[in-house]
Amino acid sequence: MNQEPDPGIRYQRWAVGYAAAWFFFILLGYFVIRPVRDTMGSVVGSDGLRSLMWVTLVVMFLAVPAYAMLVARLPRRWLVRVVFHFFTACLIGFYFLMQWDSQPVQWWTSRVFFVWVNVFSLFATSVFWSVMADSFDSSQAKRLFGIVAAGGTSGAIVGSLLTSQIAELIPTAKLLWIPVVTIQAGLWCAWRLENQTRRMPSNAQRLNQASDQGVAAKSNAKPDHGIFAGIAAVGQSRYLLMICLFLFFAQALGTQLYFQQAEIVAEAFESKSQRVAFFSYLDLGTQLLTIAIQSIAAGWVLRRWGVAVALVLLPLVYFAVLGSLAVSPTLAVLVVAMILTRGVGYGMTVPSREVLFTVVSREDKYKSKSFIDTVVLRGADAMSGAIFAELRRFVTTTTTSFLMLPVVVIWGVTAWRLGRRQQSLADSLRKGDAS
Repeated sequence: MNQEPDPGIRYQRWAVGYAAAWFFFILLGYFVIRPVRDTMGSVVGSDGLRSLMWVTLVVMFLAVPAYAMLVARLPRRWLVRVVFHFFTACLIGFYFLMQWDSQPVQWWTSRVFFVWVNVFSLFATSVFWSVMADSFDSSQAKRLFGIVAAGGTSGAIVGSLLTSQIAELIPTAKLLWIPVVTIQAGLWCAWRLENQTRRMPSNAQRLNQASDQGVAAKSNAKPDHGIFAGIAAVGQSRYLLMICLFLFFAQALGTQLYFQQAEIVAEAFESKSQRVAFFSYLDLGTQLLTIAIQSIAAGWVLRRWGVAVALVLLPLVYFAVLGSLAVSPTLAVLVVAMILTRGVGYGMTVPSREVLFTVVSREDKYKSKSFIDTVVLRGADAMSGAIFAELRRFVTTTTTSFLMLPVVVIWGVTAWRLGRRQQSLADSLRKGDAS
């Protein structure tokens, strides 16, 4: 006689499916517009990039308090809707601005769009992974986040492939309607995910429902939704400070590679359409490697070796590729470097990084995580861009890559200690639940 599957397992499977589909639509839309952003970055040059990264940082300082206020006032399901409907409205606005036949309007629109894409990528993924960390406990996350991330990577592959094929066939502005549609499709998946996770008999869900009730009960109280709320939470937690340091190193070294990419690509290609196509194919190669890692290695490494080993892998890759670029800063080496670092970053580090937030409170998952994923990352962009520019005044790109190698070693040590700390906190939570 066949036994009926456990209802909790069935709901969990549906929840993972809807989560993966939601992430699929988010990254599909993002990777349609990302090559456009990268092309604008290569056009404005290193000086323009540094300015835009500082502008992005300022925008983040303004956006994070507004987002934290929404977190304090809205239950999760409405928070998601408000944030993603806002992004949809922005895309529609950019579409009409790009149709405006005015050189000053086009100049400003291109630069505002560059900043907006950076803000969108961080807030969209931050909101998504905050919901994931709020919906699954640590043990579930280690098993399932690789699958969820693979769904996003599949969307990134589709977005990159689609853009590479149509970038030279239709006006750039019309590409924006693709993420408009995918964001709305993702919201439907988010709604279905919410229904499934409420039926999952897990500690994470009980805590989540209690937290939502707590937020509603405190709606008449004055919420602490300034940017300093996130800063204060981070400053009071050594664990969150370690997460900040780990992500700062990751973003700063990634920005170093991004600036080198802008210089090498500007010399290799002349037309904008060639650069858009190149970046699309580069993204496609990255996502193929990413989904291979997520499907084959991420879950196994997290279960078998733990978060510490998974986090250390990216610093090891950076050590190898920066050493290679120091010896031979060519387009071919750049392609391999970008695909390897991004592939391991998205495939292994992103699921591992999000596991880190399964052992913290709801406030930290939303307010502090949003602060970390936005202000810390954009601050790393701006600071590393300024440092890179100063170094380039005195040394070559090759020497700069050599100088980054000791920083990578410090980053690797930080990654190991952070992973061990996560395991310790997860063990403490399990013991508390058992008692």
